[in-house]
Amino acid sequence: MNFKTRACIFGLALAFGTAAAQATSPPDSWTNLRVLECDGVQVTTYLAPPGFGTPFNVVGSTDVIIPMVVQVTFNGQTFTTRSIPGFDPNRKDVVYCEYLDPVGAFIQFLGIRK
Repeated sequence: MNFKTRACIFGLALAFGTAAAQATSPPDSWTNLRVLECDGVQVTTYLAPPGFGTPFNVVGSTDVIIPMVVQVTFNGQTFTTRSIPGFDPNRKDVVYCEYLDPVGAFIQFLGIRK
């Protein structure tokens, strides 16, 4: 086996090992554990460091939720922080989720669950 082939196999093994480790637990920097209610069902997730509005994995499944329209209510004022043009809220894979953030913001969103 030549050097390039061995390097390729090693790289693939490393990539698969890293991906498997990340699928079972988030990196240490992802400390944003949240419990949401989505269509009447509790969903647990870890939000990425950029915060809410980015796609996130549902703990205990292979599902990903992609927020499409996000509203935040804080100190009595509601703001739309994300609204994807052309998003169809009547798609069959759309979920409505909400939760109370630790800083006191009430988050509501429509997202696509895949």
